[in-house]
Amino acid sequence: MTDGFAVAGPQPRSSGIILGVSGLERAKADLGAGNVRKARERLKSLVLTYPNDLEIRRLLAEAYRLDRQFAEAGRWGYLIEAHASDPEREAFERHNAFASYDSRVSESRLRHLLRCEDLGSISDATGRALLRSLPRKRARERRDGPLEFLSRRLAMLSAQRRWR
Repeated sequence: MTDGFAVAGPQPRSSGIILGVSGLERAKADLGAGNVRKARERLKSLVLTYPNDLEIRRLLAEAYRLDRQFAEAGRWGYLIEAHASDPEREAFERHNAFASYDSRVSESRLRHLLRCEDLGSISDATGRALLRSLPRKRARERRDGPLEFLSRRLAMLSAQRRWR
C-alpha cells in the first residue's frame, strides 16, 4: 500500500480493446467523439456480423451522412423511410447505376449491395414499395424491345405479388 492506494499485481497491457464494451457501444462513442471514420469501420464489420440489425444500419447511414457521402448514406438507409432521405436514395441509385444497368436491378444485386439475404427483414412499408417498384427502374433514354418489355412486366408483377 502506497499513499493510501492498494497496488495490485502487474497490470495487464492494453491491446486497444475496451473489455466489457460492445462494438456497437464503441461505434456510438466514436461517433459522439467525432471520429467518424473509425465508427464507420466498426459499423461496417458489425453489419456483416448482424445483417438484420436496423440500429447498426441507421448509425452507418448517419456516419456516412456526417462525412457528406450521401450515396452511401442512402445505401444503408435505403429500405427504411426514417433512415434515409429521398435525395440520398436517389444518389444511391445513381451511384450504383440503377438507371443504366444492363436490364434492371434485380433483388439479388440489391441483396449484395445491402449485405442482407432477407430484404423483408430490413424494410418497412416504404422499403416494400421500393422493392415493388424495383423492376421499373431503368435509364430514361433506354428503349425496351418487345421481349425486354415483357420480361420487365413479368418481373413487376412478381415483385408486386411478393412485396405486398
